[in-house]
Amino acid sequence: MDEVTETEEKLLKSALEAIDNAYVLWGCKIGAAVLAEDDKIYVGCNVESWVSGLGICAERCAINHAVLHGNRKIKEIAIVTHADSQCEPRPCGVCLQHIHDFAENPKIKIVMAKTEKGRILFETVKVKTIEELLPHPFRK
Repeated sequence: MDEVTETEEKLLKSALEAIDNAYVLWGCKIGAAVLAEDDKIYVGCNVESWVSGLGICAERCAINHAVLHGNRKIKEIAIVTHADSQCEPRPCGVCLQHIHDFAENPKIKIVMAKTEKGRILFETVKVKTIEELLPHPFRK
């Protein structure tokens, strides 16, 4: 378990609130929350479609929610999934690139955890930087 800051705990709890809104057809429910440049938290959840490519991951949903409210940079992101699912709370490659594209700095933290019965399992928390998870991003 990684040490959790007050901000990270708020992000995890916000992501937990968003997870129940996920629209899942075959995968796992995921909730995400970003701390944007305006210091507000914006949430998202995964929304799947039967048509490949039409769905959206929770991380991109949360980032897009922040952008919709005028934020072009995010400071931190949290991702949660249910402990009884087969999924790990870890961004896919597309989401990692999206996080990189909107990151306030190249050391942005990605906080990941599992949930159970409406609470965060703090013993499952992992904190990584975008550099650790995406060492060679696409750049301009």
